[in-house]
Amino acid sequence: MKKLSIFALIATALVATSCDLNERMQAQADREMIFNSETGLKMYTDGLYGQLPGQIHYSDEELSDWGVNNSIGTYEIGAYHEDQATSWSWGSIRTNNYFIENNTSEKISEKVRNNYTGIAKFFRAYQYFSKLKQYGAVPIIKTVLDTNSEELFATQDSREAVVNFIFEDLDYAYNNITESKATANNVAINKWTALALKARVAIFEASFRRYHKNTHGGAYLAGCTTSAEALYEVAASTAKTIMDNSPYKLYTGTANGDGSKGDGRGTYRDLFTSETTNGNPEVMLAYEITAPSVGEANWRLNSSSYGSHLCLSRIYAQSFLNLDGTFFNEKNADGSYKTFVQECEGRDYRLAQMIRGPKYTWKIKGEYTRQAANFSSHTYTGYQFTKFVYDDQAYDDQSSGTYDDPLIRFAEIALIYAEAKAELGTITDADWAATVGALRARAGITAGLDKVPTVVDPLLVKMYGNLSAAVLEVRRERTIELMLEGQRKYDLIRWNRGENWETMPWEGVYVPAQETALDMNGDGVNETFFTAVAPGDWGTQLGDNATIAVELTAQKTLKKLADDPNGGFVMEYVAPNKRVWEDNMNIYPIPTQVGIMNPALTQNPGWKKTW
Repeated sequence: MKKLSIFALIATALVATSCDLNERMQAQADREMIFNSETGLKMYTDGLYGQLPGQIHYSDEELSDWGVNNSIGTYEIGAYHEDQATSWSWGSIRTNNYFIENNTSEKISEKVRNNYTGIAKFFRAYQYFSKLKQYGAVPIIKTVLDTNSEELFATQDSREAVVNFIFEDLDYAYNNITESKATANNVAINKWTALALKARVAIFEASFRRYHKNTHGGAYLAGCTTSAEALYEVAASTAKTIMDNSPYKLYTGTANGDGSKGDGRGTYRDLFTSETTNGNPEVMLAYEITAPSVGEANWRLNSSSYGSHLCLSRIYAQSFLNLDGTFFNEKNADGSYKTFVQECEGRDYRLAQMIRGPKYTWKIKGEYTRQAANFSSHTYTGYQFTKFVYDDQAYDDQSSGTYDDPLIRFAEIALIYAEAKAELGTITDADWAATVGALRARAGITAGLDKVPTVVDPLLVKMYGNLSAAVLEVRRERTIELMLEGQRKYDLIRWNRGENWETMPWEGVYVPAQETALDMNGDGVNETFFTAVAPGDWGTQLGDNATIAVELTAQKTLKKLADDPNGGFVMEYVAPNKRVWEDNMNIYPIPTQVGIMNPALTQNPGWKKTW
């Protein structure tokens, strides 16, 4: 077990946690003790790290177009309403403001004070970015308020003002945080972390303004004067500064692999299953998972009784390129559909490092053996995730992981730069080679690494519409590289592709036959038998096949392929509730109770004002 994480330090007792803007601070240490010594400043700002998300690979990923799952909630079926919003909380922002406002003691040098204020401003910017993504325009609060403060009853500031405020905080953090080297275990903020967050904010807002200029008649962008193009320039220049000057780069420490034991696990997968990211040049910020808050990846993805059974859909599995850089084709030359084994041959190595591919091995009672996806109770598509998962049965059915969870990676910065330049139409071959090309080379792809693409993949047009080949290919790369890292929901929103949640098919692997024992991973062992026979009759009707039976239900079905000469099927999951996407779902409503407390607030477009 690793040492106790910084996030669990008792220093958090120094930090107030309140839900409202005017609640009295409940700090348990005297203000003098906090602000008159560097030790006090460090203890307070150490406590701010609890504002970062933990185990982000589950955050928002269940509302993604590629993520088949059984957790279809109120929001996802379009039944969400104004009385259900629960995220209008300002306690963390007030905690950051308290520090920024009071960090003025002349007993400490200005450089030291500014360093810690920079850290607090990073966290304030982080919180305001969350507000921007959820609610759009929100009130900007820079000080600690009391019950007489006029700001408590003010309307929202414009979206433009919120973004500029975030940029101001992050520029201050970048210019004043003194640490410029990678921090121990990559779990602490440095100046590059601040710049990385600025790049993330800039690319989000640039694309939101480009692709939502006509949503609700342009109401989302009321008061915005900075163009999408100008924000793309900010994203590109910020990312390039990191790429050229920071200590970070892509991790290429181990050989590529096919998901088997040992070195076969692969470079990409090592990023997400390592006990520590200390010394990893790619990880810019990590969440250190330690007891008692241990990782749940094995439990969620390898369990029949916990989690949403999140798994990959067929169309997105098909989006992984062939190793020679060509587009994948699900059919053979004779028109038959490729089996799962054939589908995984000669593909981008990240596919086999993200799901249980044909050669995936799993440790059972100390021995590694080939292990197919668990079609019976773990996956609805046959594309069962292994990213963030230990390849050991001993970690299943419990919270037991103690790896470091990357929150910001250099790979994301490279993708932000590539996206911004592609959207501006100024991306060069050198840009491509340094970003998307480098990521694909790490994944084993051998061609198309040093030239901006010009040929459009029809599969990507289905996903994103008629865009340039360069923009589409960057989106392909971002989708694959950052899968399960908490980015997808807001990528879809900023690109105005929330409709993908509703329209992308939830299909799975090719299944040669029903009521027939099958070897799905090609190891010579039949491990799957798809059957419509009721479980109560398995023993009498299925005989030996009862031990490998997979029950077909109203939700978990096989869809007949009319054009397959071999009469095969694909797995299909039919959600119990209809997936719905409407334009108002791009931004949450202002909650009714909040509007009652402050009638000056205006309701967000597409939602009913209930106060």
